[in-house]
Amino acid sequence: MSNKLNSKLSVPVLISIILHGIIIVILGYRFMQDSDANFGSINGNSIDAIMVDPSVLNEQYQRQLQSQINQQSAHNQRQEQINSQTDEFLQKQFEQQEQLKQLEKERQELAEKQRLEQIAANEAAKEAERAIKEAEKAVQEAKERAAREAERIAQEAKEKAEKEAKERAEKEAKERAEKEAKERAEKEAKERAEKEAKERAEKEAKERAEKEAKEKAEKEAKEKAAKEAAEKAAKEKAARARAEQAKRDKELNQLLGGLTSGSSNSSSGTPNRRGVSNGELGKYISLVQTAIRNNFNNPNGLYSGKNCILEIQIAPDGLLLNVNAKGGDDALCREALTATKLAVIPKPTSALYNQVKTMTIDFQPK
Repeated sequence: MSNKLNSKLSVPVLISIILHGIIIVILGYRFMQDSDANFGSINGNSIDAIMVDPSVLNEQYQRQLQSQINQQSAHNQRQEQINSQTDEFLQKQFEQQEQLKQLEKERQELAEKQRLEQIAANEAAKEAERAIKEAEKAVQEAKERAAREAERIAQEAKEKAEKEAKERAEKEAKERAEKEAKERAEKEAKERAEKEAKERAEKEAKERAEKEAKEKAEKEAKEKAAKEAAEKAAKEKAARARAEQAKRDKELNQLLGGLTSGSSNSSSGTPNRRGVSNGELGKYISLVQTAIRNNFNNPNGLYSGKNCILEIQIAPDGLLLNVNAKGGDDALCREALTATKLAVIPKPTSALYNQVKTMTIDFQPK
């Protein structure tokens, strides 16, 4: 590995030396070219034996002098630049030499470190080999101890399992016997309870049946009595209604008798029935309204001041055929319809029937 490091370091050093040599040669050549050009330009002028103007000569001299000064200044600048570059080159060369020394030092240190590491690795390998042998020996001993321990544990587990199996069998036998005894006792208790419950249910059912039969008989007796009383009351009410109807029919016939009967015609001497008068029609409608009011309930004057237009259709004997509400207060109309259906409408005369078989009444409760 140290040989590889030396080869890696020698190549950069060689390249650096060659480059520095090339730079020095180029700088020297440029310096020599500048010196030759300046020398030829200053001393290469020929002098002709011609009379010239001193002012022109002076001006030419000044130009040549200024040119020399400029050339000298440029030469000084180039020289300074060369010196600076040379110093910089020397400085870099010095730094590179120092770097090379440092690299060489690091290479030696690395080689020494690698040597020491190799020695340590060899020692570690020997130590590892000893450790492996000791570990193999320890593993073998551990296997032997584990085998003995496993055999002992297996024997103890076998003895423990046999003991637990025996105890479990004894416990299960005991529990099974206790369970059978408990189930037998519960069965007997259940049968006894069922028998007692059955006897109690039969007794309660019998008592309930007797009670229900008694209550049913009492209820039927009460219903029969109530029915008979209701039938008797209905018969009495119907009889009263028929009597009242007969009375009203008689009064109506007496009231309208003279109006509906005809007299002999003075010219012909034959009987002639007059038409129904408005007074006769108004009296009949008043009787119908009275019949409806008799069945109308107006608590606390709830419907006072309200009206309902009723259209009533009747048979020749006064039987209600149909009734409809044609307008007015809805609540009043509902009650008026019910009262009309319960009312006993008086029988109209045959002459009046055609005008009242479908009549319109403006019903107003009192």
